[in-house]
Amino acid sequence: MNSFPDEAFLAVVPFQALSSEPGEDGTVVLIRPKILSKRWTWLLRMMKKPNYRVKLDARGTAVWQACDGVRTVAEVAQVVAEAFPGEPDAIHRTALFIRELARGQFINLFHRPDPLS
Repeated sequence: MNSFPDEAFLAVVPFQALSSEPGEDGTVVLIRPKILSKRWTWLLRMMKKPNYRVKLDARGTAVWQACDGVRTVAEVAQVVAEAFPGEPDAIHRTALFIRELARGQFINLFHRPDPLS
């Protein structure tokens, strides 16, 4: 049985790869170019609306803001769990959301170097 998130995923460090701007009620709006390839960026200048705008809710905003390039996925999940106490499956839901942000190239994930090596 494949259980997600596993220890390896919880140990990676997510960091914001794209820009954002303030939204309504303290939330965040993510800004993602419709074309991510550097080869085709000239095409973005010709488009009337070259970016997708993804409006996050309060929980998504907490996840985004905690993805600071220092905290691990487990630590981000802990921050979100403290901000939204009583939420069931906070670690699982946060990990799933981080995985989707990474798939959409909103964030990047990296492994901390092993201090013992």
